[in-house]
Amino acid sequence: MKLRNLLLYITAFTLAAVNSSCKDDEEKDTPDPRIRRVIFSQLGSNVEFIVNDTEAKIYNYDSLTHGTRVDSLYPNIYSYSDNKNAIQYSYDGINYIDFRNTVAMDFTKPVKLISTNTDNNSKKEYTLEVRVHKYDVDAFQWTNAGVVSGLEETVLSQKSIYHNDLMWQFYQTTGACKVVTSKDGVQWQSRTVEAPETLELSTLCNIDDSLFVQGKSGAIYAANFTALQFNKFEAITSGQLLYSLNKQIWMLDGKEIKSYSKNGEAKISQPVHDEFAVDTVRPFTAPSGNTILGYLYAKKGEKAEIWGADRYGNMECLTSTSAGLPYMDKAITFALSNSTLGILGGISADGKYSTTCYTSNNSGLTWAIDQHKDLSNTVGALADAGLFQTKDKGEFLLIGGQTANGQSNQVWTLRL
Repeated sequence: MKLRNLLLYITAFTLAAVNSSCKDDEEKDTPDPRIRRVIFSQLGSNVEFIVNDTEAKIYNYDSLTHGTRVDSLYPNIYSYSDNKNAIQYSYDGINYIDFRNTVAMDFTKPVKLISTNTDNNSKKEYTLEVRVHKYDVDAFQWTNAGVVSGLEETVLSQKSIYHNDLMWQFYQTTGACKVVTSKDGVQWQSRTVEAPETLELSTLCNIDDSLFVQGKSGAIYAANFTALQFNKFEAITSGQLLYSLNKQIWMLDGKEIKSYSKNGEAKISQPVHDEFAVDTVRPFTAPSGNTILGYLYAKKGEKAEIWGADRYGNMECLTSTSAGLPYMDKAITFALSNSTLGILGGISADGKYSTTCYTSNNSGLTWAIDQHKDLSNTVGALADAGLFQTKDKGEFLLIGGQTANGQSNQVWTLRL
């Protein structure tokens, strides 16, 4: 029997829990119409749901990982009819919606699917129940991806920059500043960076092809990605280099926060917030809604404060010490495009290296431990490592870093 079309009526309703069993794989299928499989592809990797035709239920044999939101999933639904995509029939009776990841469905409750054979108007009902792992069972494991030669030396500071489709991992040793580059995180090429003194690479930032960094003496240096030769940047004579934001270099200079163009022209000078009085600052930039903010991960006493600064230099305390977020020296900071911030690893006040990852889903207002990115199972306690995200934001790449036993030269990947 050949199906001309497969219409899909969708109704969400409350059902009793469905017990999964694999025995239906041995049972015979009933005649068409029937749905062959349902695939969710936006969760990092394909998750496939198989049809149980005998019981008229779609079972989830590969439960979704712990923490997955199921209130807005985009499934592809395939029928046995020449492997065509099923079509959702809307309840107004006139609209047909292509079901190739265009319609979000809420699976917080089981969903009923009704397929119709237009040859003889026969129908068949299915129930799709999405189940999520109750516990975090090997959901997000760091995987070893090799080593990088040269990183065996004692590294004083390092910084990751993604530029022109290349990962640039800069690192300062006791004798030289170097950089390794890679397109895929597997093959790395090494180059020497020319600099007049030891660089504090935690301050390294770029505006387009220009690089800026602060030396141990406090002087600011500039270079480009082609020559990699740092020369003194005479336009800035004082302050702590923070980051580049809105194509400007930002400095914390006493009680002021200032910005300069990449040509050295003074742009903005704002007084810091009255309550901004901290011991140590580790800056980074990150998305916040539809804009980019500068973040100051700061030590105040034994706790951490996080301040946000916009492109005009206006500052606001986002995380106060009352939030209980610890300050981890040489922590690895990161940010995702959905305004998720992360603080990974680092060294605690008592000198211990950490495996913990803290994340915030509201631009730093509140924080929680994120076991999905925790380092404890594989990588181990780590500080000041390089961190990249692939261009599609689907994977982390962790490189090098300091451990209690010395410098690491390992590369690790984590699928988000």
